[in-house]
Amino acid sequence: ATAILTKSRGLSQRVATFSNRLIGESDALAVEIKGLQQATASAEAAARRHPEPQLANEVLTVLGAAKEVVRGLGPGGDLRKLCKPRPPFMLRLLLGDKVNLVTARPDESIAMKEEYHKFRDKSALVMLVVPALLLAGMWRADALASKGVKTDTHWQHSFTPGLMTGVQCYFGWLAYFYLALAMRENVLLINGSGIRPWWIIHHYISASASLVLLGLPVYSPAVYSFCRLFLMWSCFQALVMQMQNMYQRRRMYTRIALGRNSAMDVVSGESSGTSGQLLILYPLLLLLQVSQFAIGCHVAWRTLPALLAGEGWLDTEAEGSDLRGMRGVGLVGLTFCYLACRNFQVTLRTITEKRAYRQRHLTQAHKANSKGKAQ
Repeated sequence: ATAILTKSRGLSQRVATFSNRLIGESDALAVEIKGLQQATASAEAAARRHPEPQLANEVLTVLGAAKEVVRGLGPGGDLRKLCKPRPPFMLRLLLGDKVNLVTARPDESIAMKEEYHKFRDKSALVMLVVPALLLAGMWRADALASKGVKTDTHWQHSFTPGLMTGVQCYFGWLAYFYLALAMRENVLLINGSGIRPWWIIHHYISASASLVLLGLPVYSPAVYSFCRLFLMWSCFQALVMQMQNMYQRRRMYTRIALGRNSAMDVVSGESSGTSGQLLILYPLLLLLQVSQFAIGCHVAWRTLPALLAGEGWLDTEAEGSDLRGMRGVGLVGLTFCYLACRNFQVTLRTITEKRAYRQRHLTQAHKANSKGKAQ
């Protein structure tokens, strides 16, 4: 027993020593990284003021390569995370300012990224299967309702209450999905992933719209009509997401192996599309965004009178009125239009940036070949 106690104390002392050494080395590295970033910024400012443009471009190219190493293209991964980056607002709101979500071990960072990809894959499958089943049930219920009206008989087992409960459950799951996706992307962002901030904002807005839909009366004619359009669009979105995951992840691994992307970069939005995918993936993304905008405009136009009406904003609406359902659907329709426009803008920007990046590298390769032939 005495030997075990002695060994326990010795092990505890070793752990304390290791922790102190880790803290000291981390703080020292953080100071060096901040100094390196300041030196890089000063060198870039001096290069831009240089009178010879050709020499300035060469210096800026070298400094750009150095910045890429700091951002994650080197063997140490993203060096900026050792500088204790401040967590994003939503993480601070939910977890507080003092929670450390940065991992220094590369294997843990890669496992975190792979878990994010698995979550997207599983969620895409749910977004395809569940809306398809609900749509099939709603179409069957509509067919039975139409038959009942024509023959003046009662509806026979349409399962409409269960279907609309399923729709509400799906809206609740969507709110969870988008919020969980945004949380995971925030954690990946502070661990070195190059995720565009818009996609995180997009997921927050989508989660809010899902909560609005969850609170609307499901037997409202406006809500019921919108649900059918939304479920069809959700199935299309799931198909595009699955193709996106398949094509882009394969290309992302290739770019990481070639040293063109950080090991922590993930498939998010259309962040890693390539020129070969322009014929397949980008047309589908653009079609998805156009259909989202069309649905949003259709719903917003149909519900515009309810949005402009003065009744029901400050007092209770009249009995039997559908103002609440129409207004809620109208707000979601306007949100659809906004998201579609911003997604379209970001997609075009991504295509432009990738073409400019490719052209720049082709120009550099051509100059290098010209110099080699001249020598």
